[in-house]
Amino acid sequence: MTKSVRHSLHFLWCVPRSRSTAFEKMMVNSGQFNVIGEPFIDIYKQGMLSSHDVRITQRNFNQVFDSLSQNSLLQPVFVKDMAYHVTPFISDSQILSAQHTFLIRDPKLSIPSLFKMRENFHENETGFTGQSTLFKRIYTLTGNKPFIVDAEQLIRSPIKTVGRYFDSIKHVMPKDVLDWHPGSRDEWKERESWHIDAINSSGFVDTKRDVKTEPLPSRIAQIIQKNMVPYNYMWEQLSQQKLDVS
Repeated sequence: MTKSVRHSLHFLWCVPRSRSTAFEKMMVNSGQFNVIGEPFIDIYKQGMLSSHDVRITQRNFNQVFDSLSQNSLLQPVFVKDMAYHVTPFISDSQILSAQHTFLIRDPKLSIPSLFKMRENFHENETGFTGQSTLFKRIYTLTGNKPFIVDAEQLIRSPIKTVGRYFDSIKHVMPKDVLDWHPGSRDEWKERESWHIDAINSSGFVDTKRDVKTEPLPSRIAQIIQKNMVPYNYMWEQLSQQKLDVS
């Protein structure tokens, strides 16, 4: 079985509304990486949500991935994206050429927040099935379980959680990395409405106000329940990870 090795191309695979954009800002603040947010989102939309030619979509995906790999030869690259954006396209060799970590959040929090932003979201866009599928595939290929961060633990214990994250990717956690300046990023211009909390943030804070508190439609409640299965799988892996660390 192939052993995983240290790479300078780092992926954080997320679900929507999991505080991943604040995490992205934190990684920018570290000053250690060329940080790229969601480079595969448009490719996913072309390939999976339209009649776009699948071969062209795969070629576009490969071109973007190759560009990330080339950039990582110059300096460490950190990429934040949704796991479901890449599961239809990413190859075994591409998986093995990078280092992978995951950010999870309870569906009872992330899905109501997604519903608040887009009431007619597609079930695939919750992201949990894609996330657990990619995790299992990476584990099978490498023989190692990728490191997992839980969004709520990130808020409750940012120093400990981020410290363990930097340890997992073999980088030193910089001093003051958890204190950044409010502001947007150029690549967010087309989707700033999704990132208001992150744009206004200067650190990891509780943003449960982004979750709808009124009764949810039965469809949303059913989607939450359905996604508890892949989420619980990821939570079990995180629980085992904490045992391994302790």
